[in-house]
Amino acid sequence: MTASERIYSLLSDLVAGRCYPLFVPESENKPPPYVVYSIISNTPDNVLDGITGHEWVRMQIDVYTKNYDETIALSAKIVQILDTIKPSIYGGTTYLYDDGLYRGLIEYEFWQTLPD
Repeated sequence: MTASERIYSLLSDLVAGRCYPLFVPESENKPPPYVVYSIISNTPDNVLDGITGHEWVRMQIDVYTKNYDETIALSAKIVQILDTIKPSIYGGTTYLYDDGLYRGLIEYEFWQTLPD
């Protein structure tokens, strides 16, 4: 399963399907919360015979809400859910105010399997 598929399947229900790769579409007309995720970097698992199809990915998961406390609570729920991915490394959460919305920036690393 790819990192994008895994993140969407784990987090989409928390935000009523408003879970997007890279950005919130302009056509989105429902209010926050939103989750936006992206791969920051990846390290492929290569062997002498070539590419294995597995790689360690570093993800950024952004949580957007209209309320600071809601951002903290939703970010904590997301970290608890992502912690079920084994192996994984939680890189911390940073809280920001961004263009009228509160934002929790979560960093996480885990294995993904590339599509065939």
